[in-house]
Amino acid sequence: MRPVLQRDFMPLVVGPPRSGFTLLISVLQHVVQMFADVPTKGGLRQGVINKFVVALDDYVAHEIKKAFAAHGITGDLIYNGNFQQMTGGPKWLKADQPERACFRKYLGVRGMGDFTLNTSHPRELLDSDNVVHSHEHPRRWLDEPCYAAYTKFASIRNPIGILNSSCFSINALASEYIQRFVPPERDNDDLRQSLAEYKLTDTAFFEGLATFLKRYFEQFLQVRDRFHHVMRWESLIDAPVPTIQAVARTAYLEVSEARAAGIWQALDHLNLTGNHRHNFRHGKGKVGDWRNSLVNEHLEMIRAAGLEPIITELGYEPIRFLDEADYTPYQRRVADAIRHGQILDPVTDRDLFGFAFNKSNLSSEKFAFRRHDWREHTQVERSCFADETIERDVWDAAERATERVNAVFGALLAETYHFRAQAEEAVDGVLARFGSGGDEALAARVREGGRTAHRLIDWYFRPPLVDVP
Repeated sequence: MRPVLQRDFMPLVVGPPRSGFTLLISVLQHVVQMFADVPTKGGLRQGVINKFVVALDDYVAHEIKKAFAAHGITGDLIYNGNFQQMTGGPKWLKADQPERACFRKYLGVRGMGDFTLNTSHPRELLDSDNVVHSHEHPRRWLDEPCYAAYTKFASIRNPIGILNSSCFSINALASEYIQRFVPPERDNDDLRQSLAEYKLTDTAFFEGLATFLKRYFEQFLQVRDRFHHVMRWESLIDAPVPTIQAVARTAYLEVSEARAAGIWQALDHLNLTGNHRHNFRHGKGKVGDWRNSLVNEHLEMIRAAGLEPIITELGYEPIRFLDEADYTPYQRRVADAIRHGQILDPVTDRDLFGFAFNKSNLSSEKFAFRRHDWREHTQVERSCFADETIERDVWDAAERATERVNAVFGALLAETYHFRAQAEEAVDGVLARFGSGGDEALAARVREGGRTAHRLIDWYFRPPLVDVP
């Protein structure tokens, strides 16, 4: 018989990209699924919100695609399915409005460049996921009173390994482009290495990665003792079973070695990010593998950025320079380029190069992106898109769509759900306001949300089972 969890288990994960963040989330999702009877996180109110999240999930994306189509852009639009989900993409709490959660989307058009679009919604939408998660602001999640009851996890990794992985990573925007426009025979590790040559030899780029990472860990180290569990990526890779058991114990659940091994088998060196099919680098994910690609000049930049004290405070060895006689041919080419002030840029597909260029997790002040302030619900954050008129029209469409969606959730969140009549009136009120009218795309989704929400209410207030005497 599987264990029963006696209280809400509300996990929250914070960690920088490439730190074991997705792996930790996946471990926790498997742990949650092991419970025989999991209390409903947030009760009926959150359950109703979740039904409308599912129903409205693609509405903003639908309006964005319509705006591009009005300019004749359909087949060349690069818009990964992960970002078409309302809560898809990197997430964080808005600094000046912590009741709002922000979601970063990446949009590109072949031959025209790309831009990041941030949307904001009530933070309750974060709890439509089993595991609330964010790459940003570790202190903010700890300080917000509404997350006081959450069990807080953090992922860490040697910053040197994170930086190396960041140079070889392929983001979801580039992944979508590769899936659609790059011949399968070219979709291999040689492509990653070619893209990485630029990131490793443009010292401004590498320093931008290091500066961003330093800022994150400086904040994290101030509050790390307030996390219930900190998981090292290296521990999960080298000793997955005890590491998974330790994560589960933080969730008040004992997991056997066999069950922990089963969880790891389902996660080990696999792609875990849905439509983003290039998040995992085949043949890599090995502790210390950075020694085969970074060079001493990178270690000097890491030290100059002030990361060495952070590395040691996190419990890793101080920086030790590499024996250049042991360099791989790839390292020798990279080191020679850096020493001669040369930036290697062998990628002839400039669309791919542009889409693969980091627009987050990078201190990008040295790069000429257009940057815009927030409107009420959305922001174009960083842009190198060629046509500002199209960019503005898409942004306008996203602002209107996000406003409409937020009006639906605002109406739902304003109500109480203690009794059946209250819950039904809340849903019926939303149906009356938003389930008909000129915007049929929204109305149809609202009606679907209302239908599934009423089914949830029926289940929630079902009559209790009576034992036969």
